[in-house]
Amino acid sequence: MDRKERRAAAHKERKLARKAGFPSAPPAPAEAAATPPVAIPEPGIPFPSLSSISPAQLAANRANAQLSTGPSSAAGRAISSQNHASHGLARHNGSFILLASEDPNGFEALKQSLAAEHQPSTETESILVTTMAESHWLANRAANLQVACFDPQTGQITNEKSFSLYLRYQTTHSRAFHKSLNDLVKLRAERRKEQNGFEAQTRKQEEIAVQNERHEMKRQTHYWEVLKKDAEACFRISQNVQQNRKAASDDPGFEAQFNAELAKRGLEQDFCRGAAATAA
Repeated sequence: MDRKERRAAAHKERKLARKAGFPSAPPAPAEAAATPPVAIPEPGIPFPSLSSISPAQLAANRANAQLSTGPSSAAGRAISSQNHASHGLARHNGSFILLASEDPNGFEALKQSLAAEHQPSTETESILVTTMAESHWLANRAANLQVACFDPQTGQITNEKSFSLYLRYQTTHSRAFHKSLNDLVKLRAERRKEQNGFEAQTRKQEEIAVQNERHEMKRQTHYWEVLKKDAEACFRISQNVQQNRKAASDDPGFEAQFNAELAKRGLEQDFCRGAAATAA
């Protein structure tokens, strides 16, 4: 019987056993020998359980733990926060620090010089100027630390790892300096643009106000010129009426001649009287 037939016969037997209610487990391989499990010990010293520690020892351990919480004063915490500072090129806890070997007066002089040059007028501009001073100071610090990576006799790099680190920090802080400078220039340009736009709008409003005032002055001038012409016309009519009255009193035939002249022109004497009354 070949292998295929043996597998078919074993499958048939298992199938009949399942139908009869006796599931058969597959035979265990012959190569799997029963070997007892080997216990592998854990590395290090086994940690004692709390049940094996007496209450007095547990209280003493807790009291000793309270003594190793670090410094409690603000000055002690400030000193402890700089314990890991090896070169001071990175900002520690988000703040800029001066090394003990550096001159604080020099840094303040740098800040004052940049402030005098750029004249910050807002809080944002002051922050940008301060960031420029700190970045420039850190870039110079990285450049100074690079000197220790060279052999003073041959000029060869003796510590390539530290030299690469200092060079990377110098590039980073130089870029931070120029970024702050560009942000300051852009901020002032935007503010100047807004001011120019506001001034242009103000000038336009002033020009419109002047134009409206000139138009009102022209309108008033035209109104008074019309009144002046009306007054002059009324004055001439009044003079003519007075002259006619005087001529009529001096010459009895003047009124007949005047009416004939009015009829010739297509006018009536009542019209002249109404105009004289209006002028009076």
